[in-house]
Amino acid sequence: MQLEPECIGCLFNQILRAFKLLDPNISRERILNAQKKLMKYLINLDFNKNASPIVGKKAYGLVAETLGFTDPYLSLKEQQNQLALGIYDEVKKIVEAAKDPLFEAIGVAALSNTIDLAAQHKIDFINDIKNFSPENLVINDYKEFKKALEALPHLLIIGDNNGEIVFDKLLIETILKLYPNLKIVYSVRSAPIINDVTIQDAQFIGITDLVEVIESSPTPGVDLSSSTNEFKKYFFLPEGIILSKGQGNFESLYGMEIPNKQLFYLLKAKCTLMERIFKVELGDLIFKKKTSNF
Repeated sequence: MQLEPECIGCLFNQILRAFKLLDPNISRERILNAQKKLMKYLINLDFNKNASPIVGKKAYGLVAETLGFTDPYLSLKEQQNQLALGIYDEVKKIVEAAKDPLFEAIGVAALSNTIDLAAQHKIDFINDIKNFSPENLVINDYKEFKKALEALPHLLIIGDNNGEIVFDKLLIETILKLYPNLKIVYSVRSAPIINDVTIQDAQFIGITDLVEVIESSPTPGVDLSSSTNEFKKYFFLPEGIILSKGQGNFESLYGMEIPNKQLFYLLKAKCTLMERIFKVELGDLIFKKKTSNF
């Protein structure tokens, strides 16, 4: 996906929010210096040839450079995973007891992308899961996804954030129970970027004990030009399914031609661009099968 007008101001706001989150006492001069570097980068950038993950990598690279850490989100990622693991058993019982465990697991995977997994949100998250219904998905192609699982031999899940990776594991476990012959591959980023999942996170959560885990690109989304050959092999493997988690992955796949695949987006609309593209409201949950328009 190419940069859209809504993206430019958002990039500067993302840098500001990142600094305030990671170093609340950072000086205005250091923030402005990073934003100035981003301005210079954007001025010389061809917006028609560079996808959003490339620009996102640059923006968050400036955050890491300014703070002096290769992985400035490391402690936050660890906290998110620990908090999610703390409610994993309770959530798993809800999924297993559901009338349709697969749909419930999809709901958990969607909801886990919508909240800050802090302790004070635990009760709300559990209640949201218990009350999850088809109406919670403003766009709902679950039936199409289920048909694809029944008909096709392999599934590539493109992971998104820490915290929610715990519930991606639950989704994988649920799918494997229903479709034990399905080949599932889970992809993570090839280097730390924001709070996105890496191979170390997948190992810590235990996804590597369930399915094959591969690395994609070092960007907050899919960038095929910097992706590993292993990722490209599974990405273009014919007659399969791709489940793309989160907005960053959607932004990088939107408009891309992917022949002989069924691609599904599972995300929350987190900005005005998503409102415009999907014709939904901010905060809506989306489970959308890729069509010629997407």
